[in-house]
Amino acid sequence: MQMLVAIDSFKGSLSSYEAGKAVSRGIIHAGFPSCEICAVADGGEGSVDALMRHKQGKMQMFSCRNAFHQLTEVPVFLFTEDNELCAAVEAASIYGLHGQTVSYQTVEVTNTYGAGELIKLLAGSGVQKLLFFLGGTITSDAGLGMLQGLGVKLYDAHDHLIPATVNPLFSFHHWDEESYRQMRVAYSSLKIIVGCDVNAPLYGENGCIWLYASQKGATPRQQELLERKLHELEAFSKQDLMKPGCGAGGGSGAGFLLAGAQLTSGFDLISSSLQLEERIRQADMIITGEGGMNAQSLQGKLPICVAEIAHRLQKPVIAFCGQKESGNEALSARFDGIFSIQQGVYSLKEAIDHTAEYLEESAYQYFRLIRHFSS
Repeated sequence: MQMLVAIDSFKGSLSSYEAGKAVSRGIIHAGFPSCEICAVADGGEGSVDALMRHKQGKMQMFSCRNAFHQLTEVPVFLFTEDNELCAAVEAASIYGLHGQTVSYQTVEVTNTYGAGELIKLLAGSGVQKLLFFLGGTITSDAGLGMLQGLGVKLYDAHDHLIPATVNPLFSFHHWDEESYRQMRVAYSSLKIIVGCDVNAPLYGENGCIWLYASQKGATPRQQELLERKLHELEAFSKQDLMKPGCGAGGGSGAGFLLAGAQLTSGFDLISSSLQLEERIRQADMIITGEGGMNAQSLQGKLPICVAEIAHRLQKPVIAFCGQKESGNEALSARFDGIFSIQQGVYSLKEAIDHTAEYLEESAYQYFRLIRHFSS
């Protein structure tokens, strides 16, 4: 019986590959001779690591501003593909949410300006294609900060220039058309492909504000204002910003679209490079999962994407997770089983510290049962 482990990273604890290794140890301990581990990602954190495991290239550091306007070093994976110099970078390494304490002030001051700075540097370094993985972000500025970083001048309703040290979406009214045109021309030869970790539209009940902004510190009043400003941004831009992925990264997907980028599923971008579908076709059972499985998982998160391929190929698929939302039938219907790895009642810190151990033990116990019925 051939098992394929294609499990997402557990934030703050294990990378995709490390989580896969833990599950693999449990499977082998249960008496199965081996299993295949495929490091995967859906456009969020861990995407570059997954890509690096399947491509030849080098990691190089670049400096730009983070979400709080401080200089930071960003790891960029450089590789050659079809005779083009390519770069892969994660939004989370520039303006990530993990490890940050948030409040209403966070929403007011954080922005994506550094992403624009980095794109400038990469274009100046001869990069011809940029893979930008969009997920795990702390910002809610619809990517307007990134446009500022690329040279676009943004103004409020009183025709005052919006500074680069605030969330520009709060006061955005219009941009300078000439600076916007120059930006589009300047970067027209750089192919930017944005891998989105969710397929959320820009606004609405499943958009970036109502679904995600509260976990980034936004108050209900701020959410109402930002939601209204997103409608105004779309009206001013005269572009359709409700396409899948526009709401990813606090609306950064929309900003990238306005900069001429192509939006796609982060999972699709990674899985095609890994030939994941063929790996699933060759396996007898698929094991996936992530740290928390809930309603947000249904918005195109990695375990759902893996499960969709598995079901299409008529392969059984199960998921291990740290936390599972109970009573969500739509989520349960996507898998042949979802199992929480928790071994008792622990603090969050203790659970995170022992993720590898709990994953291994859960896999061991589950596959002991599978072995019993398959022998």
